[in-house]
Amino acid sequence: MTSASRLAALDVGTNSFHLVVARTLADGRFEVITRHKDMVRLGQGGADMSHLSVEAIDRAIASLGRMARLAASHDAPVRAVATSAVREAKNADEFIARAARETGITVEVISGVEEARLIHLGVLQALDVFDKRLLLTDIGGGSTEVVVGLRGAEEIARSFKLGAVRLTERFFPGGSQHPASVHSCRAAIRSALAVLER
Repeated sequence: MTSASRLAALDVGTNSFHLVVARTLADGRFEVITRHKDMVRLGQGGADMSHLSVEAIDRAIASLGRMARLAASHDAPVRAVATSAVREAKNADEFIARAARETGITVEVISGVEEARLIHLGVLQALDVFDKRLLLTDIGGGSTEVVVGLRGAEEIARSFKLGAVRLTERFFPGGSQHPASVHSCRAAIRSALAVLER
């Protein structure tokens, strides 16, 4: 393997950070060398994702440092993309600047639609389903992406503010499980997804 054939993909998510180090194969596919996951909860305590807390940023920087060292040990350049928590936070620039300064990782913030598109591409890379119409749903910490795709093209690609962390903090603060909260949460989800009905 040459260093040019290796890369490290880093998903800076609302709930967890995922690093995959892989090498490219002759047929254009990838072979995973190693993986690492940290439960960072970057979006926790962020006032409905409008602000990244100091504690969450500190956890995130520590995780990025570990991942940067792991990628460097495989001589793999890092491509990092951030999703809902960073996308929505008013102080996202503070986190991005610290990440670059303290870990050497440049964090790129992507839109919800781009996130959905990348999810679709990832599924096509992993499974032999190119010729099938797919309905994909990815439930993250801050958002949920829904994709309908066929032959590498997205017929529908939507992102909804319906992530696990966001809904937990909004409807079940402190771990509360009141029946009325369950009803309210379900109603909010149904309302948000109504735009997909035909």
